[in-house]
Amino acid sequence: MHILALSLLVGCSPQDTSLTTGNKDGDIVEGTGRMSVSVEELTISEIQVGYSKSGSFTVTSVGDSNLQIYEIRVISDASDVFWMEEWGDTEELAPEQTKTYSVVADLNLNEPAQGELRIRSSDPENANLILPLHAYPQGYVPPEDTGDTGDTGGDSGGGE
Repeated sequence: MHILALSLLVGCSPQDTSLTTGNKDGDIVEGTGRMSVSVEELTISEIQVGYSKSGSFTVTSVGDSNLQIYEIRVISDASDVFWMEEWGDTEELAPEQTKTYSVVADLNLNEPAQGELRIRSSDPENANLILPLHAYPQGYVPPEDTGDTGDTGGDSGGGE
């Protein structure tokens, strides 16, 4: 009902309300391409302190139409550890085409670091995909994720 009211207000029919997204310049572009990313998170390990090491990921166009990639950049990096090798303007990948990108981590301390990378694209389901970044110094072994939330399952009062 809200889409109908909004579409009538702006002067278009309900059939004209397709999903769109903006690129880095704010232009509106139809969201038609689909993408697949080779990793769910990017981990760069065994980094010697004071030196750089890179890790890579691949984006594949998996839709029936061309995929537009508007931006790939590090958006969260409190330790200023991660950076991308130079990335240009909007890129277009034809269906089944792949492209590999590199992220560099430069550890100045013997401590792990975390960040986030954002991929903005024309994929309507992943228009702003966030990729977690991890950098580990030489010899660091990340703790195992046991799935334990710390909840002992006990009664917090008020129970019988």
